[in-house]
Amino acid sequence: MDYQDIVVPYDFSDPVRPALATAVDFAKRFGARLHLVHVVQWPAYTYAAFPGTGAPPAPVGLADGAGRLLEDVAGEIPDGVEVRTHVHEGSNVALVLAETARKLEADLIVMGTHGRTGFAHVFLGSVAERLLRSAPCPVLVVPAAREE
Repeated sequence: MDYQDIVVPYDFSDPVRPALATAVDFAKRFGARLHLVHVVQWPAYTYAAFPGTGAPPAPVGLADGAGRLLEDVAGEIPDGVEVRTHVHEGSNVALVLAETARKLEADLIVMGTHGRTGFAHVFLGSVAERLLRSAPCPVLVVPAAREE
């Protein structure tokens, strides 16, 4: 398999760090571009205030702030790895990620997982699971580092 474009969903949480490290390793080995992707997801209650419009307007500066933070993360990637950043908005993170990967013609998605189980998993769901169902390419799910 020849990896040229690798998408890394980045939500600024601790579990994404091992996934990013794995993606950087892949990018170095295959000479691939990394695409750091952050999705701004609006809370469900905000949609009630804007019926029929599909989505509420973005709060001023939120996506821009995420973009700046993502650029900071990109700046920490070792030299020799091409990194591009993308910030999108949407109500369904997994579908936005799948569509982004499709548009970028990604060869691989490398993502972290919080590893929730039980009620937290049922209540919060799993972006990783939903992305596995809709992704246009293979998805490598890297578990969060476990404390000994």
